[in-house]
Amino acid sequence: MKPYKWNYDYSKTLWMKMYLAEPDFPNHRSKVFITFAEALDIIKTVDNLTLGIPKIIYLVGWQGLGHDDCYPEMEQVNEALKRPEDKTARDSLWWLFEEAKKYHTVVSFHVNQSDAYTATPCFPELVKADAVVKNAKGIPTPIEVFNGRDGYKVSYKGYFESGLFQKNWNRFCDLMPVREAGTVHIDNFCIAQSLNPYTSVEDEDAARNHMLDYIQSCGIDVTTEYTYRELEWRADSPEHPIRRFYGTVADHLPEGRWEDAPIRLLGRMPASWWTSNMTLEDCMRIPPSLYSGHLTDPKLLAAFYGAMHGEDIWMKKVPLPESWTDAFLSQFCTLQLPYFYLNRLQRERAEPDGDGYIVHFSDGVVSFGNEGRITKDGRVLKDGDDVLLPLDEKNTVFIAYSKNGKTGDWTIPDAAGKEAQVFEITPQGDVPCGRVSIENGTVQLSVKPRQALALRL
Repeated sequence: MKPYKWNYDYSKTLWMKMYLAEPDFPNHRSKVFITFAEALDIIKTVDNLTLGIPKIIYLVGWQGLGHDDCYPEMEQVNEALKRPEDKTARDSLWWLFEEAKKYHTVVSFHVNQSDAYTATPCFPELVKADAVVKNAKGIPTPIEVFNGRDGYKVSYKGYFESGLFQKNWNRFCDLMPVREAGTVHIDNFCIAQSLNPYTSVEDEDAARNHMLDYIQSCGIDVTTEYTYRELEWRADSPEHPIRRFYGTVADHLPEGRWEDAPIRLLGRMPASWWTSNMTLEDCMRIPPSLYSGHLTDPKLLAAFYGAMHGEDIWMKKVPLPESWTDAFLSQFCTLQLPYFYLNRLQRERAEPDGDGYIVHFSDGVVSFGNEGRITKDGRVLKDGDDVLLPLDEKNTVFIAYSKNGKTGDWTIPDAAGKEAQVFEITPQGDVPCGRVSIENGTVQLSVKPRQALALRL
């Protein structure tokens, strides 16, 4: 298929999830990690730390009582996240969406279309439409347990063909600023086959494609959780819980290799949270502008780098900025910044290097995965946790970072000028530190431990 034309280039955009809340069903309440007001405070700080680059934040747990509640419906905003001065939580959510724009950030939503719960109002309709996975007797059967509740799987075939998906999606778009955001994150969008009526993996894949085509027709990009390379009866993943369900009708389930399945959503989804089930050959042939994310294979991640997450840092460290900004800045400078840089280049060839890879890019750039080193024409741009790389494609803004501190010569061969103004990057904003000269692709800098400096040419 011809790839969609997306609203964002996810290989050049910082996109992350933010975990707001999760349900405490026994006590009929929401366990809140981050309110809508606190979310804006984090967004402001992140904008300072990232020098105002484009960002997307997908809110997790914004609905119901929090994460893994209400699915597949997407219309009840979590009241526990509301600002005191607003009438409703929905008002607070729209406030956050509008305010985040001031900080170069698009706020959107983490949703789920593969799980369903009996407490969800549309559940009887899903059952009637064969939009819930059923056992051999035609009875809906729970597959997993989330937050202490049985989780049923959605049959995409029945969900789309019945029109229930379109109904739920249209209501979601009418109530939330998802069209305005132009992007949404559909989590855990894997295939579940039903036994009665039976649906094949190809049936479910075709229906999922129809769902994505429909969302795209609304002007919305879809990012997701994994790289989906499913085989019949989930033969690609013997450890998946749904295999026990399939085993109720077969003594011997087939086993296969995920490498033998196609990357089913390539061209329909531009990025995944965990870019899993990828080979070295896949990384070389698929440009990051077509598909990007955080590689789960550590050897591939070390050579190609990948999208940072951010979510885990905020969950553990909020609300005080001083408790999470060091960790965030380190990941941004040593993982995301190299990823942005390498994504500008063509991937030319790769070679094994012990347990890792050496990857050669265009423009004389080489990434040595085992050493955490990046060179250009033999000159070092990144050496472990010492980094000096451009942030923009015009090479007018550079970031220097050091985990342990470094004073002396730094290589800066791509600089678009001979002099730069230096700023310290802080949670409160840039702090001027003077000017430096650039001679023969080299600059003299003194970077303190865990400090990041911005060089503006």
